[in-house]
Amino acid sequence: MHQTSHVHSRQTISSGYCKRCKTRHSLGSAKAIAGYHRLMAELDSEEATKDYLFGPARGKMFGVMECMQPDGSLITLRAFSGQYNGLWEVEGWVPPLFNVEDFFRISDKVEKQIKAIGREIEMLAPHSEPWLQLRKKRRQLSQALMRDIHNIYQLKNFHGATATLSQAYNNNNGIPTGTGDCCAPKLLNYAANHQLTPLGIAEFYWGRENRSASRQHGSLYSSCREKCEPILGFMLCGLNY
Repeated sequence: MHQTSHVHSRQTISSGYCKRCKTRHSLGSAKAIAGYHRLMAELDSEEATKDYLFGPARGKMFGVMECMQPDGSLITLRAFSGQYNGLWEVEGWVPPLFNVEDFFRISDKVEKQIKAIGREIEMLAPHSEPWLQLRKKRRQLSQALMRDIHNIYQLKNFHGATATLSQAYNNNNGIPTGTGDCCAPKLLNYAANHQLTPLGIAEFYWGRENRSASRQHGSLYSSCREKCEPILGFMLCGLNY
């Protein structure tokens, strides 16, 4: 039997510092709480979803965004973080910030090379010269692949400006793996590309508690500091609240 949902309806925000405006932009959850409850109920009604997200896959972050369309009517967008069951694109959910065909074209060949090098490394004596050289080669391939992948992310804001992940990221540290794949960037990018005006956003965790116990089933969370905040300043720019 799956655990009962315990909903925490505290207010949360998506926010980030904008280099262009030299100010912090933010979008709160108040106007997205109704959509959050609707999506929670929908997920609760799907046995396959319960089996997947309360099973070995553990849970996942989901998000909803209430938007106003150009004609004044309202629409609710929804997103999942990263991939869902190995898929980047699922009907009814907003897409990632990149063209999926481009992603696989860039990554498939290089990932096969990286895995092949990994198998070679396992057969060598640790810390031997060949072992060290192959580890260096694998690291260089991985770094080059990440740069290529970052360059296919296209982030659009509400001024109509577009930037790659590297251009939008506002932090001196390296870009963490998974940046741009959370719910808030996906939802904001879709809204900006379709002339929608965001009114509120709510991100929540659904399913089995994560391994670090930092995410609880049904709880709302603000945008993450490491991956989202450094790009949300750019993405929220142009929303004049």
